[in-house]
Amino acid sequence: MSNDNKQKLTSTKKLSMLVTIVKKNKAEYYLDLIESFDVNMQMIVIGNGTTKSAIFSDEVGTKAIILSAVADDYVDRILKTLRVKFEEVKDGKGVAWAVPLSSVMGVTFFNFLSNNVESII
Repeated sequence: MSNDNKQKLTSTKKLSMLVTIVKKNKAEYYLDLIESFDVNMQMIVIGNGTTKSAIFSDEVGTKAIILSAVADDYVDRILKTLRVKFEEVKDGKGVAWAVPLSSVMGVTFFNFLSNNVESII
C-alpha cells in the first residue's frame, strides 16, 4: 500500500473509566446526563449497596453502577456536574470517580471510545 492510500493517523485523546453509583431509579437520568458530554460507551450494572455479599447483575438490586468511557478532557466537567446534580436532584444522591485507562486493545475501538469515529463496524 502506498503512502498516498494510507489513512492519516490522528492523535487520540486519553481516556478514563468514569464510575458512577446511584439509586437504580435514577440511572437513566444520570446515563443521559453523562452521555451529553460526548460519551459513546456506557454500561449499567445493577447491584446492592454495602451488604455482606456483593451481588452484581441482580435485577432486584437497589443501586446502579454506571461505567462510562470518557475522554480526559471531560472528566473534571462531568464530575463537577455530577456533584451539583447529586445535591440538587431529589433523591438523586450518588458517588462518582474516574480511573485513567492506560491501554485499550485496538485502534478502531479506542477511536470509537474517544469519539473519533461513529461506529466500529
